[in-house]
Amino acid sequence: MPNDSLPRPVTVHMVGNAHIDPVWLWPLAEGRAEVLSTYRTALMLLDAFEGYVFTSGGSVTYRWAAEDDPALFRRIQEAVASGRWALVNGWWLQPDCNIPAGESFARHALYGQRYLEEQFGRRARVGYNVDSFGHAGTLPQLLKAGGLDYYVFFRPGPHEKDLPLEPFWWESPDGTRVLTCRPPLHYGTPASEDMRERVAQAAERGPQTLPDILCFYGVGNHGGGPTRANVQTLTEMARAAATDPEAPRPVFSTPDRFFRAVESLGRPWPVVADDLQHHARGCYTALSRVKRENRQAEHALLTAERLAAVAHLTAGMPNRQAALQAAWEGVLVNQFHDILAGTSIMSAYEDVWDLYDA
Repeated sequence: MPNDSLPRPVTVHMVGNAHIDPVWLWPLAEGRAEVLSTYRTALMLLDAFEGYVFTSGGSVTYRWAAEDDPALFRRIQEAVASGRWALVNGWWLQPDCNIPAGESFARHALYGQRYLEEQFGRRARVGYNVDSFGHAGTLPQLLKAGGLDYYVFFRPGPHEKDLPLEPFWWESPDGTRVLTCRPPLHYGTPASEDMRERVAQAAERGPQTLPDILCFYGVGNHGGGPTRANVQTLTEMARAAATDPEAPRPVFSTPDRFFRAVESLGRPWPVVADDLQHHARGCYTALSRVKRENRQAEHALLTAERLAAVAHLTAGMPNRQAALQAAWEGVLVNQFHDILAGTSIMSAYEDVWDLYDA
């Protein structure tokens, strides 16, 4: 039954994505290979379906693609330039958003946005930590300072924290705000997911007073992304909806397009001045070694950087910024939410310990 309170027609912004855990139930080498496989599939679908758009974030995944398959990376650059591949996140990857120090978050933004600008000529505007287990209330200030005006997340879910269904201003203690959305459903879908049912569920579970709803789809965690059948079904649904004023209208979209659409409504969005918690609380007591070594590495890098700067300026010692950045990048990779939370398989931590040793 159609919901008469829902503005008609409802546009469901379908975000084709492939959440990639570079480390989880597999080691880093396997996750890195999955990045290439996922990105190849995404480009194949871009070639096959006019109007299809793919969304992906995590600057380090693009660096891996550039190093492992330069031709593939050039095609991604072309897709970004043509507006069919959306850059999101703006950070090195999707870290745990509770444990890292403030300086680590700043480095995620510095190195992540710098890489996007150098390689694609643009920065991300949407903060994008769809699988991180919780989000510290100080993050809006760091997001905004890193050039991110919007934020999208899924955890904690509706059963874990009551939040507005519509977009809301997430406000940090200093008063900084970013327009934030927790979409209905989940960031990933099984390969067999019925897109007709998914669009209907998004329209039903989304805010009932908005003409625009955000909905993610695509096989995730071990990569994959939308299937050919997913994209074909959505293409057919879009054609059918053009002649049915009651049907939700699925459109191939991106988080940027969704936020611009709702922002143009000029509504006074509710304000949430709080941590976005809790999900998987037990992770914060699991595998204390990774949490301890993360903090030791953060402090060691900060100390080394200060001493290197003083030595360079006062004694003419060589500039060590390149080596320090490389070390920071290793720490940032190890802050991936399934690594720092202690939820990956134990064999995957051999790479983690090696990075910390370095």
